Amino acid sequence: MNQLPYNKKMRMPPRVGFVAMLLLSWGLLFARSLQAADEPVLSEFQVKAAFLINFPKYVDWPAAAFAQTNSPIVIAVPDDSKVADELAKAIVGRTIYGRPIVLKRLAAGEPPATCHILFIPATEKHAPDVLARLKDAAILTVGENSGFLDAGGIINLARHGQKIALEVNLNAAGHARIKISSKLLNVASAIKGHVN
Repeated sequence: MNQLPYNKKMRMPPRVGFVAMLLLSWGLLFARSLQAADEPVLSEFQVKAAFLINFPKYVDWPAAAFAQTNSPIVIAVPDDSKVADELAKAIVGRTIYGRPIVLKRLAAGEPPATCHILFIPATEKHAPDVLARLKDAAILTVGENSGFLDAGGIINLARHGQKIALEVNLNAAGHARIKISSKLLNVASAIKGHVN
């Protein structure tokens, strides 16, 4: 059997690798166009939940953010969010670097206590106030509206047509002492600020 010679140009670019990893981790095909008509399509809430679950692979928190080396990664989401329902299903038995993933459902108006990732939905009217209070906390704030980065959020899951695109605020990440991997930055559609 003939083998093709190895070619460096044939390696998968980081953007394709990240997207493939994200969707393969769900055990689904990575593009709507590649799916047969009768196969299920990921909902917007499932895609956002998948991003939240996979962010810890590409983010470093300060050591003090975790009590122990096996402390869980806590993702806080408003209880009435459909993203919370999808996360609850998806995190069962999941660990990242030996840390279990735990969902904290926040009641209406409940401030996020100890968490590592906070999802702030577009329906949250007090998002700017929440972000201002958390400005220096080691919490990866993730939102889903156009003004999220300007208000001090770290990652925005922006809707571009049928796709969810990542937008990153490196200045806000710096205030939170959170380091974001270049692999994640390579797939971002917009980056605000710069790496220090």
